[in-house]
Amino acid sequence: MIVQNGMAALPKAEKPLRVDLRIEEGRFVEIAPSLTPRNGEERLNAQGLWILPGGIDPHVHFDTPGFTEREDFLHGSAEAARGGVTTVIDMPCTSLPPVVSRQALEQKISHIRPQALVDYGLFGGVAGAVDPGEGSQVDRSRIDRAMEELAEGVLGFKAYLLSGMDTFPQVNYDELEWAITGASRLGRPLLLHAEDPTYVTLTTERLQRLHGKTGTWDDYVESRGEAAELMAVAAALALARGREKTLHVVHVSTAEAAETLFAAGATCETCGHYLAFNREDFAAKGSSLKTAPPVKGKQNQKRLWELLSRGTIGFVTSDHAPARPEEKRTGSVWTDYGGIPGVGTLVPYLFSEGYMAGRLSLPRFLEAIALSAARRYGLDQRKGSIEVGKDADFSLISPQEQYVFQGKNLYSKGKDTPFDGMILRGLIKSTWLRGQRIYGTEERDSKPGPYADLPGIRVEGGFGKNLTWGYR
Repeated sequence: MIVQNGMAALPKAEKPLRVDLRIEEGRFVEIAPSLTPRNGEERLNAQGLWILPGGIDPHVHFDTPGFTEREDFLHGSAEAARGGVTTVIDMPCTSLPPVVSRQALEQKISHIRPQALVDYGLFGGVAGAVDPGEGSQVDRSRIDRAMEELAEGVLGFKAYLLSGMDTFPQVNYDELEWAITGASRLGRPLLLHAEDPTYVTLTTERLQRLHGKTGTWDDYVESRGEAAELMAVAAALALARGREKTLHVVHVSTAEAAETLFAAGATCETCGHYLAFNREDFAAKGSSLKTAPPVKGKQNQKRLWELLSRGTIGFVTSDHAPARPEEKRTGSVWTDYGGIPGVGTLVPYLFSEGYMAGRLSLPRFLEAIALSAARRYGLDQRKGSIEVGKDADFSLISPQEQYVFQGKNLYSKGKDTPFDGMILRGLIKSTWLRGQRIYGTEERDSKPGPYADLPGIRVEGGFGKNLTWGYR
C-alpha cells in the first residue's frame, strides 16, 4: 500500500512534510516526496490530512479479567483506536488475579488475546506483603522470585506506596528498595505510584473530623497535596541511590516532583488531565475529575506544560480507569471512584491544546504521545515514529477541523469524563495498525456481536499483538 498526498509528522521535523509512505508486510519500507505506485498496489489518498504516528499509552487499566463491569480490553482498545492510539501497556493491579506471578500473567494474556484491537504490552506487579509479620527475608525472597519469573513477559514492574486496592497492597520502604534493586538487575523499569501514605492518611482523617464524611473537593485536594508527592519522591530517590535510571514515577501531578526526578536521573510521566485542569475546575466538573493524585493549582498546571515542553517530563499517559456511574457518584468526595476514561483523549487533546495551541513544538508533541514512551520501554525499534523499518502504525487527522468532545460517544464502558464539552481542533479520521485500518469515521455500519456498539471499528485486519512474547 502507498499512503499518498498527506502531510507526515516525521521525527525531528519542525513541521509536517509532504511525503508518500510505502507499506509492506505491516512496516514502512519507503518514505519519499513522491512514490510511483506498483501494479496492484493499494493507494490511500490522504489529501488534506496529516499523518501522525500511532500513539502509545503506557498507562491504562483495561480491567480484564476481574473488573470488567468497569472496563474490558475490547472497549478500552476500541477507545484507544478511536483516539489514534495503536499501542497500550496495561497495569497489573486492576485485574483478578493481579499480575504478580507467571501464572497470573499467562491467565491475563489468554483473556486479552481475543479482545485486543491494538498492540499491547503488560507490566508486572510488586505488591506488599498481605501479612507484614511474615519476616523481611521471606518477603524479599517472595519479591525476588515473582519478579524473576515475570521478567520475560513484562515491560516493567509497578508498585504503590499508597494503594486503595485490597487485592494489591502497597509496599513499605524495605519492599520498595528490594523492588528497585530487582528491577535494575533484570533490566526493567520500576514504576511507582508516589504519594506518602502517612501524610495522606493523617490529613484525610483530620479533614474528615473537621468537615464530615461527605467532604469538599478542596478537602480531597488538600488530603493528597503536593507535599505527599514530594515526600514520596524524595524517599524513592533515596532508596534508588545509584539506580535512579531504573525508577519511573507514574502520573506526576506536582511540577516540583518532576523537576526533582529529572535532576536525579529518574524519569516520570504526567497525564492529560493534569495539563487540562486544575483544582478550581472541581467546582464545575465534580467527581468526573477525581483521580489519584488529584489535579493541583493553576500555577502548577502551567509549570507542568513548561516541563513537558522542555522534556523534563518525558511523555504523557492517560491513566485510563473508568468506573460505573454509581461508583463515580456516591455522594461523598472520599468514596467517589478515582479514575477517568482517558486513552481516547490523549492524542486529540495534546494535538489541539499542545501542538496547535503552540505549547509544544512538533518534535516534542511526537515524543510526548509516542516516541519517548517507546524508548523508555524498549519498543523504539518497532514503535513510536514514522520511519523506515518501523511498524506502520499511524492515524490520519484533519488538522483544522473543530468539534465538541462528548463523553457519550466514547467506546469505553465509562462515559464520565472531565473533557466532556471541550472544543478540540484536529479530528482523527482513521487509525491504522501495522498497515491495517482498525478505525475509520466513514466505517459506521453496524457490526454483529461484540462490535455492535463500536461504529467505525474494523476487525478484518486481525487483533493486536503481545509486544513481549514472540514479537520484538
